[in-house]
Amino acid sequence: MNFQDPLTLLQLAAQSLVKNETLAKSVLQDLPNDLFPPLFKEANTQRKASLIKVLVAQWPYPHLPVGLLMSNPTLETHQAMLDGVDTWLRRRFCPRGQKLQVVDLRNVQGKNYRSTSILKHRLEVVTELQLPQDEYQTQLLQWIEKRKASLQLCCVKLTIGTLSFHSVRNVLKFLQPEFIEELELNTVWSLSTLAKFVPYITKMKSLHKVLLVRVFQGRTFPDTEEKHVSKVISLFSKLSLLQDLTIEDVYFLNDHVAQLLRCLTTPLACLTISLCKFSQSDLDSFAQWNHSRLKHLQLRGLILSDLDFTPLRIFLESVADTLQTLKIKDCGMKDADIRVLLPALSQLSQLTTINLIDNDFSTDVLRELLHHTANLRQLTRELYPAPKEVYDDSGYIQVEEFSQRCAELKDTLFSIRQFKALRFGSTACYDCGQRYMHELETTLCECPL
Repeated sequence: MNFQDPLTLLQLAAQSLVKNETLAKSVLQDLPNDLFPPLFKEANTQRKASLIKVLVAQWPYPHLPVGLLMSNPTLETHQAMLDGVDTWLRRRFCPRGQKLQVVDLRNVQGKNYRSTSILKHRLEVVTELQLPQDEYQTQLLQWIEKRKASLQLCCVKLTIGTLSFHSVRNVLKFLQPEFIEELELNTVWSLSTLAKFVPYITKMKSLHKVLLVRVFQGRTFPDTEEKHVSKVISLFSKLSLLQDLTIEDVYFLNDHVAQLLRCLTTPLACLTISLCKFSQSDLDSFAQWNHSRLKHLQLRGLILSDLDFTPLRIFLESVADTLQTLKIKDCGMKDADIRVLLPALSQLSQLTTINLIDNDFSTDVLRELLHHTANLRQLTRELYPAPKEVYDDSGYIQVEEFSQRCAELKDTLFSIRQFKALRFGSTACYDCGQRYMHELETTLCECPL
């Protein structure tokens, strides 16, 4: 059964039937199963709340993908769907011999949910929660609170925004942490508050993706702060399924990268570190990180100027057979820094994407860089900074110089190997914030010339 591309004939039949709601309800028990998904979609489009309730109550499949079938529901139609699920919680028989087992509220395609519940007799409601919750999720949580003995809420992705720790803890009472696979923390909490949350995270045994954004220092004594830092970082050693880690604008990472990497005991696939201070010891720690399976590495907004890049070269050499994405953006890299990395870059045989935008390279070094990519046959996306010679003394782009030098670099690469998507980008314009881009031709920013 294909929920996404129903036959045109079924679509037309659904549209016609939903217009006559009384008829639709009267013949529902006699309709073929394949007509239910397009009927559900059309009932949602026409805002037929009472028909949605009946469709859910008569749903002929064990899995109900609500998130894919209901686009932009109203609170009324959303409640009607929940009322239809209520019917399954009360009944003791299955109208078509098939029991509804999973109600999936996620708007995701091609992503099957695999139950991990040992309570197979309970209907499972699969969702993603974003806190503070919107009115639909508030409606859902209130509905679930009254039925928690009859169903299982499975939150597979939890996003926590600016909300007090007390409020978050109250919502967590509804959730079983072992179902959470993705966690995004963008709470702007202090380090001490984040440390309080660590015991809750360690219970999320299925976590494979964590995003930690913006943690401020707060008022703590040095000894207490170090204890909090150790508590937060050590939690990663307890996440045995972790595959994807993003740390952004977290002040305490400075001088603690070695401790973090030691705690990443299972091989990561993706690592992103953005807008954090980095010391030489932090960069040195990469050389000791035995992590041969990394596929995606992104370093953004780290001030790495005046640091020795040799440890990073050693690390890149260690992941040469697996790394597919390399992004080192806006890190203050200069000619000498990229020259240290060139021998390693030439070995990244699986690399498909490279992005070195917003670094400070000369035309000569960019030409050297392109020559070192000669054997990287898997590259499909390449983004390099415009050479530093295109800027005047005030930092503004000289348009003709930009076009000429970027075209020359493109011709240099063309003489070395074929490429698919190649761009050179300037720093953001001081006046409009847009970039000058050069691909097949130069694209200017939006400022008038």
